Amino acid sequence: MDISGSVALVSGGSGGLGSEICRLLARKGSQVVVGYRNGSDRAEAVCAGIKDEGGAACVQQVDHTDPASVRDCVDKIVGKFGSLGILVNNAGMASGEYTVPNGDLDALTPEIWTDMLEVNFSGPYFLTRAAAPYLKASKWGRVVNLSSTIAHGDWSAAAAYAPSKAAVVPLTRFLSTALAPDVTVNCVSPGLMEGTQMSGGASDGFVAMWRDRSLLGRTTSIEDVAQQVLLFCKSPSITGQTVVIDGGIHLH
Repeated sequence: MDISGSVALVSGGSGGLGSEICRLLARKGSQVVVGYRNGSDRAEAVCAGIKDEGGAACVQQVDHTDPASVRDCVDKIVGKFGSLGILVNNAGMASGEYTVPNGDLDALTPEIWTDMLEVNFSGPYFLTRAAAPYLKASKWGRVVNLSSTIAHGDWSAAAAYAPSKAAVVPLTRFLSTALAPDVTVNCVSPGLMEGTQMSGGASDGFVAMWRDRSLLGRTTSIEDVAQQVLLFCKSPSITGQTVVIDGGIHLH
């Protein structure tokens, strides 16, 4: 399916994966809205890079954990472009400012738990809910959620991150049913992607551990993940599915 001319909102569009998704959608002809929560300079840089390549892009601030901010964001996009056809729920956080020792429930405070769930789980729901009328009006709307391979296996050290990302998988199935037949909703679960904020500061030993667990002996390609997002945007007959891209750590 040709997505040229579509309007696409990518939350967390200023990060490593988000910017790759934004650039790829723009190359395929989408008018890309680079969503960001903090750091407008990074979002503006992504937007400028897309324009330098001849693509169409703009930036839009949104706190995707705040329903009022989400509604304002969607209203501004539709007011500017007249439609919204693609939503990529990419924004998320792995640990933020938190350090929780493995299995330490006292250190995993209610505040940390709530913050992680709001960013990784509630945010995608709030954005999809606000965008739903416009996605349905397009008669071909697309939602792509980003989960994590950590949601699919035994990663006990991931504390609140693992359950917050795991919850995105059944959310994807629920939304695919709720928005059918006019909107498809799918999910991508990447492994460790080097060069992103999620891997920022990772030790050589930590990266090596991911490679050792992978059948392919490698970390996850950002380009592979972005291409899968594009495939879900283009496909007319895939919905409610989650694809794990982790080099063969988890097999489904």
